[in-house]
Amino acid sequence: MANPKIMPVAMDKNFNRIGLLDDYKSLIWTTRYYDHGDFEITIGVSVTTVQLLAVGNYIVRDDDENVGIVEKIDVKITETNEQLLVASGRFLTQILARRIIAQQTQVNGTVAAAVNKLINDAIISPSIAARQISNFILGTYSTTATIEAQFTGKNLYDVISNTCKQYGIGFKVTLNDSNQFVFSLYEGIDRSYDQDTNPYVVFSNQYDNLINAEYQKDSKNLVTAVLAAGEGEGLDRKTIWVTSDSNPTGLNRYELYDDSRNTSSNEGEIPESEYLNQLAELGRENLTTYETTFGGEVNFNNIVFKEDVNIGDIVSIENTNLGLTFSARIIEVIESVDASGKYSIIPTFGI
Repeated sequence: MANPKIMPVAMDKNFNRIGLLDDYKSLIWTTRYYDHGDFEITIGVSVTTVQLLAVGNYIVRDDDENVGIVEKIDVKITETNEQLLVASGRFLTQILARRIIAQQTQVNGTVAAAVNKLINDAIISPSIAARQISNFILGTYSTTATIEAQFTGKNLYDVISNTCKQYGIGFKVTLNDSNQFVFSLYEGIDRSYDQDTNPYVVFSNQYDNLINAEYQKDSKNLVTAVLAAGEGEGLDRKTIWVTSDSNPTGLNRYELYDDSRNTSSNEGEIPESEYLNQLAELGRENLTTYETTFGGEVNFNNIVFKEDVNIGDIVSIENTNLGLTFSARIIEVIESVDASGKYSIIPTFGI
C-alpha cells in the first residue's frame, strides 16, 4: 500500500514524467552522506509498471532531491500467486562510478578544487569526446580543507567517496529544472550540544524519540599508522609514515603497509617534498578509527526530518539505559513504507 509520505514518480531516459507509482506495495529509500544512496520499490506486475520501471528509467520524489536510476528488476510470485515487480537501483552518484581517472592527475589545493578537476577531466571536458556527459555540471560550493595527492587509474567514485570520508564532507548528484546532473559537495550542520549557534537536536529515550538503539564499537580494522611506499626498489624505495592525530605508540599503534608504487615523481619532475606529500595523502586514506556506529529507530513526532535535521547533520544522542551521551553525524537515513502502509525512518549515526 502506498503512503502519502513517499510518492515516487517514474521518468524515462529523456526525463519525461511518465507515471505516478501510487500503488506500490512497499518502498525503501536510503540516503547516505559518504556513499551511494539506493532504493527498492515493490509493485504489482502489469504492462504499465513494467514500462514505468524499465532499467535506465529514473525515480523521483517531489519532496526529496535524490533521484534513483533503475538498475535491476525482478519478477516474483508470492505464495498466493500474486506477481510482484521489484525494481532497485542507486541514486545519481552512481554516474561517477562509470568513469576512471584515466591518466596521472595531481591535485594540490582545496578539496573542492581537487574534486572539480577530477570530474572535469573525466566527465565534463575530457580529452576523449566519447567520455563526456553533456548535461553533467558542477554546483557552487567551497571547502576549507586542503589536499595534495596524485591519482592514476582509480575509479572516480571511489576517489571522491574516500576523500569525502577523510574530510567529513558529503557529496551528491541532483537533477535541476533544466535536466542537468548537478554535482555538489556539502557539509552537515552541527546541531549538537557541542555548539551554541544552531538549535539543538537531541535523540533520547527520555524524550521518547529514540525507540530502540544498537551501539557498536569494533577495533578489528583499526589502523593508526601507515607506511606509504612509492616508486623505487629495495632500500631506495621512497616511503613515508603517516599516523593518526594522536601519534600512537606501543600497543596503541596498529600498522599497515600501503603499496602505492603507481604514484610517480615522473623521473624527478615532481620535487621530492611534493611527491612525499602525495604519498602521505594516499597513506592517510588507509587510517581508520574504531568502527563505531549507533543505529536506532527514531520517532520524528517532535523533530521534522529535512527541516529540523537532515542527512550529514551532527546531533546529540542520549541513551540512559546504556549510560551514553555523545555527538554523532547522521550518515544514513532509511525511509521505508511496508506492506501495511506504515512509514518509518531509521537513521545510522557515525561517531
